[in-house]
Amino acid sequence: MLSKPLGVSLRFCEPDAKFFFVAFWARYGAEAPKPSSLKQLAEELRLSAQAVSKAVAQLVEMAVLRVVTQPEGKGRPKCAYSVSKSVQVELREVEERELIHLDLIEQVLGGERIRAIWPGWTSDPQVASEPRARLQGEKRVAPVRTGQLSLANRLLLMILLSRADPFGIVRGLSSKEICLLTGMDGAALKQRLRRLTELGFIRRQIPGVASPIFTEKLKSIYLLNLNHLQLSPDRDVVCTAVHQGFDDPAIDCKFMPSVRFDRDSFLKRLEHLTPVSVLRLLRRAPNHVFDQLEFFICDCVSGFLSRCWVEADPVSWRKKVRGVDVTVKERVVAFFRVPMFDPKGKPVLDHDEIVDFFQRLMFDLADEFVRRFSQLLTVSFAEARYILVPAHMPIGHQCIALLILRSAGSDIANHWTITKGVGEPVVTCVSREVDIPLELREKSGLLTSARAPE
Repeated sequence: MLSKPLGVSLRFCEPDAKFFFVAFWARYGAEAPKPSSLKQLAEELRLSAQAVSKAVAQLVEMAVLRVVTQPEGKGRPKCAYSVSKSVQVELREVEERELIHLDLIEQVLGGERIRAIWPGWTSDPQVASEPRARLQGEKRVAPVRTGQLSLANRLLLMILLSRADPFGIVRGLSSKEICLLTGMDGAALKQRLRRLTELGFIRRQIPGVASPIFTEKLKSIYLLNLNHLQLSPDRDVVCTAVHQGFDDPAIDCKFMPSVRFDRDSFLKRLEHLTPVSVLRLLRRAPNHVFDQLEFFICDCVSGFLSRCWVEADPVSWRKKVRGVDVTVKERVVAFFRVPMFDPKGKPVLDHDEIVDFFQRLMFDLADEFVRRFSQLLTVSFAEARYILVPAHMPIGHQCIALLILRSAGSDIANHWTITKGVGEPVVTCVSREVDIPLELREKSGLLTSARAPE
């Protein structure tokens, strides 16, 4: 029932009015069952009287809502509220979507006080009450205020949740479409996405990009934090596993962070390890191209491991699996535009060398995850559903993370941290993701740090 009001575009409707419209439809459908005052309407929808009054006035003016006054004795008259026939027709034409996270959407919609709490907030009163200013470069940043989340931000969050997969990943939703669904302009959308990221509702936002490197325009990707305390106050939705490795001093000079570093070195005529054809292809690529590549690589590796990682022992893995499978190879070939050009002078680049490089990189990353997460013996990765969390480019892979769906029949989401130094790995289990140290969540890609370098 909620997918249609969330999916309808009400032209020139402000975000707060759209939120009221969704709340009205969710509670009453097309028509309120009995006449009521604005105050009674606000109480039933758990909204402020001021917000309801303003939203009703705008929706009536837009012919979205019909209000018929019905005087009843003394005092202010009550009104009958109903959605206009034309909007009901529009709603019938909206595609019905399965809402995987309906309970979280209802929590955001119906929660009387959805608080704007910062990502380090826990149930521990002492920790929760600390102001905890953060660092951004060399400057102190004021702590995120802990008031209520605005109706506009709640609407945006519901729209994103309505398009999220079981892990909380939103893809294929353009900024233009979000603006139409929320009534925000581009500048307001960027500001509110940044706000939701600062508060930890969005783990990560990867901007879309139109680049001659790829076969098609890549839309923005949003990784939502389904375990946020304001979305799932009683229990977490997905499990997480975080590995912090200190046994490989060169780990931050591998994979996509190494490619980005080599590209910058190549432009400065310095030494590099990445093939020249790859660096020439990425010569003028903005930073978010590398973020999109990292997500694509992690997505390919997640699928590859789900098909091929059946042995818990990394030695057995290496004996049986020597390279990526056909599915990954086909995805890599289809991802890049052909022919491949160096943007400087437009010479054609070696297609096979570039494709082979990314296929090898994917296998090396898969091997790294198998080596490190094989130390987590309590999870059967041959049976679990999981995805790799993309790394922040400037941070690297010393800390890496997985999102894991709860096993069938389990009501509890466990969270594991593995710390590996020179000795045996140390595994810790906690019941809520928020109990994992904030710095570790930021370094592993589960959250975006306010001080993360570009």
